Amino acid sequence: MKKYLFSLLLILFLLLLTIPAAATSLWSDSAGDIYQDKEKEFNVGDVVTVLIDEEVEATQGATTSVSQDNSISGGTGVGILDFLNPFSYKYSDADNADGKTERTAEFEANITTLVVDKFPNGTLKIVGNKTVHINGEEQLISLSGIIRPEDIDEDDNTISSQQIANARIEFEGEGIISAKQHPNIFQRILNWIF
Repeated sequence: MKKYLFSLLLILFLLLLTIPAAATSLWSDSAGDIYQDKEKEFNVGDVVTVLIDEEVEATQGATTSVSQDNSISGGTGVGILDFLNPFSYKYSDADNADGKTERTAEFEANITTLVVDKFPNGTLKIVGNKTVHINGEEQLISLSGIIRPEDIDEDDNTISSQQIANARIEFEGEGIISAKQHPNIFQRILNWIF
């Protein structure tokens, strides 16, 4: 009986050795690298907040210098024109002008935009408008441009306006204060006269 039991165990042991072992890994190829950040994917309809921080400085200068000299001279008259005395005329003129214009503008705001297009290379087209009413004044901010998904902060979905390609940022205001900045034609004529 012991021989029979020992033979049975030996056969079972040999059978277990011949069965192929199926090895499975703890990591699959689709899981990706655990040490690498997974980039968030953006699609049409997603929102991205733009932190507008623009500073524009322009300087323009011009210098003009113009001068001219004219001279005419004539001798005494001959024949019936002998009453003419010798004469000469000389004229010179010089004019110089210098001009310089400087302009500085700073603009800070936040605007949430909408992804309206996704290009084959992965870049995104964003468009956004924001209207704010304060004390009878209406302020309108419009923004459009092209951004790269890797420039978007993954923590709060924001991007700096400095990282927008083909950026178009417009700021318009309407109200009493804005109207005073653009006087009508009658006010301009009165300002010119007085």
